[in-house]
Amino acid sequence: MKIPSGTVAGIPEGFKELCFSTGDAALNYVVGPDNGLPLLLIPGQMESWQGYKRVLPELSRRFQIFAPDLRGHGKSTWTPGRYSYNICGNDLRNFMAEVIGRPAIVAGLSSGGVLAIWLAANAPGNVLAVVAEDPPIFSSVWPRIQKEKFLVRNFENAVEILGRPGPRDLEGYFSEMGIPVKGKPDIMKIPGFIVKAIFLLYRLNRKLRPQRPYDAPLLPFNIRAGFKFLSEYDTDFSRATIDGDLSKDFDPEETLKRVKCPMLLMRVPATRDENWGILGAIDDNDLERITSLVPDLRCVQIAGGHEIHVMQPRKYIEELTRFVEGLRLQKAVA
Repeated sequence: MKIPSGTVAGIPEGFKELCFSTGDAALNYVVGPDNGLPLLLIPGQMESWQGYKRVLPELSRRFQIFAPDLRGHGKSTWTPGRYSYNICGNDLRNFMAEVIGRPAIVAGLSSGGVLAIWLAANAPGNVLAVVAEDPPIFSSVWPRIQKEKFLVRNFENAVEILGRPGPRDLEGYFSEMGIPVKGKPDIMKIPGFIVKAIFLLYRLNRKLRPQRPYDAPLLPFNIRAGFKFLSEYDTDFSRATIDGDLSKDFDPEETLKRVKCPMLLMRVPATRDENWGILGAIDDNDLERITSLVPDLRCVQIAGGHEIHVMQPRKYIEELTRFVEGLRLQKAVA
């Protein structure tokens, strides 16, 4: 299996970029050739469809891929004040009915994983199976999120730094990124000289290759793609997460109880910090709750970064395809 290094610019061979109207928003999306079961890929918060570019070629050999930008992301419509799991879920339910037009495997990262679960619960006839990639289905929900200080810090930085009037201050945002250190009250931030080096390459590339502004040489795909995602998303989505609008009228336990199709949970083990709360998306208690609520659940634990399909594309492809092949053997999927 050959995994491409990935470019942010361009559309993969055989794919088309199109637009779907939900009525109050236009969703940008890509669709691949019809090589099998439909597979809906739902990006996470602060991610557009390009986040899946390293896995699209291989997955497209087995599936027909549909990958949208959620409202407020990428080329899709910004709708400040109208971001919630229910609103975005209804967007995707209509997308599945009108664009895909047949039952599909539904996979999503982070908040996209929560939306994949939402679809299984609220559009069961359209969902064959779910692949939930490290979904913060309890930790992102208000009022609990108020206690998860590390998550809140990251969303607040997005709102306060990226949401300022004028050009997006990506360098300022990166300068505030960091991780908690056990026993210390402060965040360990990315060293300033590293941030400056990254943005020197970024600015030089934008000047020399304006047609490929994000694909700065020497930088890994996740950073290059991050430049695009952070430049194009509506920070009100992050505000909605903090304030509870995102999870308004959304009950995670009731939603999980209504998932009757097979579900694969890809979990990156999370820890807890006494000052900052959860470091990750799903702690051990969350995992126990999910396991107790979903009857047909498979769980794989994958050490590393939250964005498995970005950071470990080979592992992501292997686990997703193994899951679907297992369902075919059980005749759960035609």
